[in-house]
Amino acid sequence: MRNTMRRPWVRLVAGAATIALIGVVGFGIYLANLAGDLPWQEDPTRIPITPFADIPGFALPSATPQP
Repeated sequence: MRNTMRRPWVRLVAGAATIALIGVVGFGIYLANLAGDLPWQEDPTRIPITPFADIPGFALPSATPQP
């Protein structure tokens, strides 16, 4: 049976590398999220949506007056 405490620096280096890898991957996911490029994000709809379009009373006034 091998003594694992003979080389404690190996555990330290492995732990530091694991923490660094988690940090880099997390930062990459954060940047991809800001850009909207994550694979599980849905694409935005291509249907033009105008706010207040179907609400009565929010129509734009006509340019020519009606008699």
